[in-house]
Amino acid sequence: MSRKYLFQKKYIAFFSVIPLLLITGLVQVECPVCEGSGYVSGAPGMENVVIIKTEGTQRYVNRDMNMCGMYVMYLYDVVLSVVNKGDEDTWGYAKLTLVDLKQGKAIDSQYVILEVPAATSLDVSYTVWFRSEEDTRLLRDEVHGDIVTDEVPDVTCDGKGRLALNSWLVANGLKDTFIELGRQQVQYTPPVEFDPGSEQWLP
Repeated sequence: MSRKYLFQKKYIAFFSVIPLLLITGLVQVECPVCEGSGYVSGAPGMENVVIIKTEGTQRYVNRDMNMCGMYVMYLYDVVLSVVNKGDEDTWGYAKLTLVDLKQGKAIDSQYVILEVPAATSLDVSYTVWFRSEEDTRLLRDEVHGDIVTDEVPDVTCDGKGRLALNSWLVANGLKDTFIELGRQQVQYTPPVEFDPGSEQWLP
């Protein structure tokens, strides 16, 4: 077999695969994990879990991103006092929302995993990042907690309900795995390292 023939085969294969990859990356199809809804179901039994009290304490804030016209990052220590009134151990999600009390609006929300044994009361602690397009340090804000009994956003498709065709092939083949991964905790990661000696550090 001549080198020229081998070169032609590679050339044809290359220009056949590249358009195929481009097409499968552009074509949007229904996400197989959430079946197009953008959400995955919460765990059964969470309807028996009640949040008695939510306490949020701001640890510090970073304004570096806000200087670039983006957003401010807030770090909070949150303690949920919860009780499971049911007779079975359960786990699911709590929705933590940073609320601007002065304007009466939600600033940002995060989902955290909550596990509560049957017929048990306990306090659960979290460290959570919130973000805002506005600097709310001088405003009154607090953290509200709510039990998620039905659905949480599907991280496989980022809550959009649709995926690129090439991503769909992977998600469909590992559907059970992605369903479990999709129900795991999602939090912001700080965009920069914090310096305790800087002006961005709040005790």
